[in-house]
Amino acid sequence: MKKIFAWPKEIYLFWIVDFILGLELIGSVLLIFFRDWGGLNQTQTQMLQSWFTLWIFILEIPTGVFGDVVGKKKSVLIGYILTIIGTITYSIVPNIWLFLLSEFIFAAGIAFISGSKEAWMYGIAEKYNIQSEFKQIYATAKTFNIIGMIVASVIFIYINTLLPVQQIFRLGIFTNLLVILLLGFLIKPAQGGKKKRKPTEVAKEAFQLLKSNITLRKLAIYTGLLGSTSYFVIWLYQQALRVLSVDDIAFGEYRIVLLGSQLLVLRLFPILFKKLGLKKVLILIAIIVGLGFIIGGVLHNTIGILFVLAFSGGLGLQVSTLVSDNVNNEIEEDQRSTVLSFVNMARRLMLTVFNPVIGFLVDTKGVFIAFTVLGVISLLAIFFKPKIISK
Repeated sequence: MKKIFAWPKEIYLFWIVDFILGLELIGSVLLIFFRDWGGLNQTQTQMLQSWFTLWIFILEIPTGVFGDVVGKKKSVLIGYILTIIGTITYSIVPNIWLFLLSEFIFAAGIAFISGSKEAWMYGIAEKYNIQSEFKQIYATAKTFNIIGMIVASVIFIYINTLLPVQQIFRLGIFTNLLVILLLGFLIKPAQGGKKKRKPTEVAKEAFQLLKSNITLRKLAIYTGLLGSTSYFVIWLYQQALRVLSVDDIAFGEYRIVLLGSQLLVLRLFPILFKKLGLKKVLILIAIIVGLGFIIGGVLHNTIGILFVLAFSGGLGLQVSTLVSDNVNNEIEEDQRSTVLSFVNMARRLMLTVFNPVIGFLVDTKGVFIAFTVLGVISLLAIFFKPKIISK
């Protein structure tokens, strides 16, 4: 394993970029932004997110092909430009039609970034012949991103009462602008001089790979299920805290628990993968994520919320990171953005369905019942663990 000071310049820059992206403050004010400022209930909020994930699902493959044919760097830069535009339009006035437009812009931005950024980073690793270290590279990028979010959560504690929530939301413009400058001027495309291929040819070959590769298919469903259920930790823990009459200013403190747990997961679970093997660890992950939700739903108190944050969120939100090396090993470089987009589509499709259902469940039965249901769904991932990794 390489020492942290022995990586190529581009890898350090990717880590810095992920740290900067983590500095956005919106994660600490989701409930305040959508329910208090936006005037939406949980069902409406999750319907809005369903609209968002639906458009990512629709745009995932075209933008993935764009990344493979036109260039991953161009795709990623376009994605962050669209993110800035979406941030501006979202925070003008609380209007549902403006929200829908903004979510569409955000979806397009995420779709351009999804697959292409990871594939670009992997291509850089291949350029320096260090692709065998990609799991560590990618996990370190996620670690820096989480550290950035922890810093943002601490900042939120102090500026919560100083700025209106829409202005806190707009601060994301500056972080994305800085990221565009760093990626645009300091990191070159991973591959050059390759023969241009037809988009339909790239998409067809990528689809055939996914169709014939049972490992990729199972990993897509497995990460899709756990990624979808753990996603709701981000959206529901603040609502659960409000039900228990916890002050809004504590949202940042509880978010630090969620983020700190993810850091611990990124350090601990790669060791478990080596000692226990992929199959056993994937079963263990699904059980821990599922039980975290169920315990939170049963206890109905702040201790239960901590279980949800630490286990269901802390572990579930990093599942795709933990298996990223296994996924990338199955894919050729010139198909990587497209295939990763296909893999990501599983999660997008699940979220498109789950979002309105979970939102309605929260509004009608309560957030703690929703936690229990999410726990049961998480346990289903056990049935989709891959039997072998072919490489």
